Amino acid sequence: MICYPLKSMMLPTLPKLRGLFVTGTDTNVGKTWVAAGLTTILRQRGVKATYFKPIQSGCREEAGRLVPTDAGLAKELASLPESLEVLTPVCLRLPLAPGVAAGQEGKSIDLEAAAAALRALAGRYDFLVVEGAGGLYVPLVGTEFLVLDMIRWLGLPLLVVARAGLGTINHSALTVKAAQQAGISVAGVAINRYPAKPSLAEQTNPGVIEALTGVPILGLIPEIADLDTPAGRARFLAALGEICSQPAWEEVFGTAAT
Repeated sequence: MICYPLKSMMLPTLPKLRGLFVTGTDTNVGKTWVAAGLTTILRQRGVKATYFKPIQSGCREEAGRLVPTDAGLAKELASLPESLEVLTPVCLRLPLAPGVAAGQEGKSIDLEAAAAALRALAGRYDFLVVEGAGGLYVPLVGTEFLVLDMIRWLGLPLLVVARAGLGTINHSALTVKAAQQAGISVAGVAINRYPAKPSLAEQTNPGVIEALTGVPILGLIPEIADLDTPAGRARFLAALGEICSQPAWEEVFGTAAT
């Protein structure tokens, strides 16, 4: 296995964290819903768990401040008491990769703000579900510090959220292999928005991904058409809860859900 040190930049110190980092094979694969859903399931089971997204770009402005919409969804879904400023301490306006958005906006990414929020949350919670921005090679600080580097900084195992259809074999295998070559522990892959009537590609993709990567498919999360309604969200959480009750998830959550 090829391992390399973190890029030569001064990173703030962090305590040993317990949790899971959620990335996607591409944008709009639904990793925010999966991360928020996992947080909700854990909290329903009595675990002191919280969601955290260090950096979000494409934030909307409300009353003169930028609002992290992903953290807003997680806060609502999981009934989190934390402020949005703690759940996502670094917000950017432009819908670009954070490292690019910051450059365009004339801002610098404050990793110390992210570290301070992490230290606070780690002192109050037993399990952190951390969501990245896009995929592993999305730049966060210029082009010198990527999502992949952040995962290594946090020291958390990785869950890859993938698409169901044609093209997902390549995207999923590349994501898993890149993480493994960087020395990141990959807990597995969750295929999101899995249709009720899968095509032949959608039926065969999970087994091929497992064979190519050597990591488990941890679940086929069904496609829910009306996630913006209470009934749709309830169906999503019920389905995700059933998936997370499978034995493979015991290792992902450790003793958190016992």
